[in-house]
Amino acid sequence: MNFVRLPLKGSENTRDLGGYPTKDNKVTKFHVYVRSSRLTNLTDKDNDFLKNYGITDIIDLRGVTKIQATFVSDDNINRNYFKFHYIPLSTVEMEQYANNEQEKEDFNFGIGYTYLLDNKTKIKNIFDILANAKGGVLFHCTAGKDRTGIVSALILGLCNVDIKDIIANYEVTNTYVSNSEFMNTYSTNMKKSPPEFIKTFIDNLLDEYNSFEDYILSCKVSKENIEKIRNKFCEPIIL
Repeated sequence: MNFVRLPLKGSENTRDLGGYPTKDNKVTKFHVYVRSSRLTNLTDKDNDFLKNYGITDIIDLRGVTKIQATFVSDDNINRNYFKFHYIPLSTVEMEQYANNEQEKEDFNFGIGYTYLLDNKTKIKNIFDILANAKGGVLFHCTAGKDRTGIVSALILGLCNVDIKDIIANYEVTNTYVSNSEFMNTYSTNMKKSPPEFIKTFIDNLLDEYNSFEDYILSCKVSKENIEKIRNKFCEPIIL
């Protein structure tokens, strides 16, 4: 049941992070954390679906930059129901790397992703919401690939999901949005989500911080909130 894409008419890359086995013999739950591309074209039925699915909080990771196709104000979510959080995760360094390197044959956006590790205040804000939201949390950027992919990797890594599964989860975006109309403004390299992008990010994180938990702790996320996330998101495997 991995890579479960939600049947939304107005979004092509909205996927539940549930269904992954962990190294400590648990499995990630559905209806807790959902990753997504932009929510520009959500319909009223889509909003109702997300509400009934258990989503209470939405985190928008986008910022207004030249490498994006849309702006933060363009979403079509029901703000009378969903609690909205705007936490732009990009850094100047990541954007500069994308702008300067994306046309090169050896482009590896995993190097750009690594700059996000220094954005610790934003990471703390995101993980505090993940820990304390009343219901499920949906987080998204434009394509649901880069910033969304990083947050997904951090959540899954913190919960002891195997790195192979984290990489596989990242790769799926290429299937869902690489040929979408709104991606036409992206360069060929920026449309891709190959395994080496996220693997480079993970390798750099583990080289510097030793573990996902150590990195999250370095962002000043409390041990209590880390355990809240694990307890909310993971349950024993029933054989």
